[in-house]
Parts: sequence; C-alpha cells; structure tokens
Amino acid sequence: MLVLSMAPSEQEAMLALQSGARGYAHALLAPNLLQQAALVTANQGVWVPAELLNRVLGATYKGLGGAERVSQELLSELTERERAVAMAVAEGVSNKEVARRLNITERTVKAHLGAVFRKTGVRDRMQLLVKLAVQDERIV
Repeated sequence: MLVLSMAPSEQEAMLALQSGARGYAHALLAPNLLQQAALVTANQGVWVPAELLNRVLGATYKGLGGAERVSQELLSELTERERAVAMAVAEGVSNKEVARRLNITERTVKAHLGAVFRKTGVRDRMQLLVKLAVQDERIV
C-alpha cells in the first residue's frame, strides 16, 4: 500500500509505515515519480520522501557510531571528493546541501555518488551507509 497525502508530515509518514504501508508520498507527486513509487512498493520496496530518508540516514549514521566507526579501508578506495560526498550522504545530507558544502554543482554530486556506488558495490544511500559502517566482529 502506498499512502498519498495532501499535507505530508514526518509524523504521518511514520504512522503510515508503522501501520503497514510500503510507501508514503505527496498526493501531487509528479506522475513519473508516482509511477516509480507504485513500482517500488509493488515489488516490496519502501518509498518515502527524500527529506525523510535523509533524516533516517542521519539518525542511523549517528546510531552506528558516526565518523569514528566508518570503514577506513572502504574510504581508501575513493577519491578525496568521493569520500567527502559519501560521508555527507551518510550523515543524511541532501545532494543540494552537499553541493553547497563542497562548492560544486548537484550534477557533480550525483556523478561522484554514482562513482561511489560503483566502487563500493551498492545501489543506494542506505546500502552505502551499511557498507561504510564498521561491523563489530561479535555481531558479524
């Protein structure tokens, strides 16, 4: 189920997801994005607004120990700019804010993020966060 709202809020999104919805979006979402949301949720994926996903990523990053618990081995495979983009994304920062912080365009951020995804073998921001997190040997 995909819940659509005319006045989306973080609280409503959390309630919808906790109630079993697979997605939550603004009712006036662009048609192509609405199709993507329907496809993702129909295939057991989860669709939430980018702002909410960024908040979840940032909270997860902090919960996993933040910068002190990042895989330095994995980061060493990236260029300096790719590392900066990867770390900002792990913190839950939007592409627009990453661009502002690094004084580059959003298109360049996306290009660096694409390179990070290829080099680390992940498909999205959440997978990147999990891959960057150093796992406790007792848990693995």
